[in-house]
Amino acid sequence: MSEELLQSLQNASLYQHPAGPFQVLQTHISWVLLTGEYAYKIKKPVDFGFLDFSTLEARRHFCREELRLNQRLAPQIYLEVVPLYGSPAAPQFSGDGEPFEYALKMRQFPQDCLLSELESAGGLAPEHVDALADQLARFHGAIPAADADSPHGTAAAVLEPVRQNFVQIRGMISDPNDLAQLDQLQGWAESVSERLSPLLDARRRRGHVRECHGDAHLGNIALLPEGPVLFDCIEFNEEFKWIDT
Repeated sequence: MSEELLQSLQNASLYQHPAGPFQVLQTHISWVLLTGEYAYKIKKPVDFGFLDFSTLEARRHFCREELRLNQRLAPQIYLEVVPLYGSPAAPQFSGDGEPFEYALKMRQFPQDCLLSELESAGGLAPEHVDALADQLARFHGAIPAADADSPHGTAAAVLEPVRQNFVQIRGMISDPNDLAQLDQLQGWAESVSERLSPLLDARRRRGHVRECHGDAHLGNIALLPEGPVLFDCIEFNEEFKWIDT
């Protein structure tokens, strides 16, 4: 479905805004269709254990969560969740019946606005870092702490995605030496988790577990006219596992 849908969406007549030229960007979990003024992000139907987008309901949920979370820091980029009607061969942004897919509509910006690109070109300045630090400090200070009875931030919750990584990796290797090294690494991770459990629990009790950004590297920050803007955050959701936007 994916290649057919992405190809079908590269049709300017489908959009209520000028569209084209088109470009498709890809990550391990999403496709992003650049249309000019706007970009449309579609989640891949993948299940990595710690992250599960395999059903339409999950993709709808995560699109809405991505919108909610990222509008906190980048409302000028994250606009709305749009349903796709029809079929991958003939998609429409309006129609009858049930949607067959969902996309996150975003305002497009030039890729050379990314701080990673700016840094590579030697244009990242101290004032950019200062502005980003001020923004993050205000953001973190305003976020409510996790409820005392929530599972977020417990030692067990922190360890679970680490364990999931080992489950996923183990299914991809067969060499005895690699498996032995993986066992050793997993044992170390379990040991460190046990040692740090009291510290993690104390940190949680003090209110230091919050719904922050989680992935604030230079490739997820754009320098727009109003200053550095953070986008593409991640979050842990107990019902639907990891959100990696």
